[in-house]
Amino acid sequence: MLTQPLLELAAQMAPSISTWPRRQPGLLVVDGKVSRYADLHSLYHQIRQLFSDDLYGFRAAHPAPVILDCGAHVGLASLYFKERYPAARIKAFEADAALADMTRANLATFGAGDVEVIHAAVWTHDDGVSFAHSDDDAGHVSESSSTPKVPSVRLKTVLRETPVDFLKLDVEGAEFALFEDCGDALARVNALIMEVHALEGAQAHIGSLLAQLERLGFRYVLGDLHPATWLTPETPPPFACCAQGRVCRLRSRPTRPQSRSRQRLCRASYYPENRRRP
Repeated sequence: MLTQPLLELAAQMAPSISTWPRRQPGLLVVDGKVSRYADLHSLYHQIRQLFSDDLYGFRAAHPAPVILDCGAHVGLASLYFKERYPAARIKAFEADAALADMTRANLATFGAGDVEVIHAAVWTHDDGVSFAHSDDDAGHVSESSSTPKVPSVRLKTVLRETPVDFLKLDVEGAEFALFEDCGDALARVNALIMEVHALEGAQAHIGSLLAQLERLGFRYVLGDLHPATWLTPETPPPFACCAQGRVCRLRSRPTRPQSRSRQRLCRASYYPENRRRP
């Protein structure tokens, strides 16, 4: 069981985490085994949010749920799922090659080598896509022709292969294009938790995501709005409690599954009510 060793490690890290340099890869010994990380700050918060707050906690209908971990980073979410559902069938997608390698190594180290790790961005086609690397957990699909290309996998195709019990979507802004492309294929997902990253004006249409989910028969819960104070808005909103206008974070606490806030923008958790998967 990884939960207790990881929480003990996070408690040891807490007093000094703010002083550690960002985006410096390294090794940590967890329960006598060596794990790899890309950014200690990101790792610390992921440990707290996954293993303490049960960020991705959900109740599966059977002991071998099909799970898609989109935006795997260094594999902590997949390890979390495997601890709770050892027979889970998981595909973990990570666009950053170095992080995908870390994910494979960490999963193998902690006995989850049966997770299928795919070095690719989930996207709207299989032709490869420009990707801005960040050396932490904020790498994202980019429209700039100067950024290198990475392999891509069309999420719509993956969803059509088999019904999905749980979809974790943390893809730094790609969710808008993915939702538009996936369309009704999202109805094959039983439950999902998604980070919504409204980084650009053209992306900031969270209502369109919610409307699509409602049309497909999902219920959703949003809560705990937080401004992203580290970003400077072009036009600040006229509210004293919210100095940032375009990017925010929401914490979702659905009745089923449970979710807590993670990092920088907004989180939405969705699940269907009394409907059959096609």
